[in-house]
Amino acid sequence: MDGKQPWNPARFINHSCTPNCEAEWDEGRIFIKALRDIKQGEELSFNYGYDMEDVLDHVCQCRTANCVGYIVAEEHWDEVRRLATLPKACTETVAAGNLPA
Repeated sequence: MDGKQPWNPARFINHSCTPNCEAEWDEGRIFIKALRDIKQGEELSFNYGYDMEDVLDHVCQCRTANCVGYIVAEEHWDEVRRLATLPKACTETVAAGNLPA
């Protein structure tokens, strides 16, 4: 499935911190690949893999046991969990674009 095409329903696949699919790039095109068998009627999902820029603007509501609270690539999960333990003033600093050390 090529999610780059406007006619393709792949563009409607939602984010999840525990996805059942993954996005693969191949020569400028995005393909959706199942990570496991998917039951009929089950929603397709993949990790959008956002970076830390504007992380607080992308709240995740997937509600899986693995959810880190924000739509962000897995390599940033430890950093996001650390930010969640900071006082509100620090998270406001992050929202302004300044990540604490």
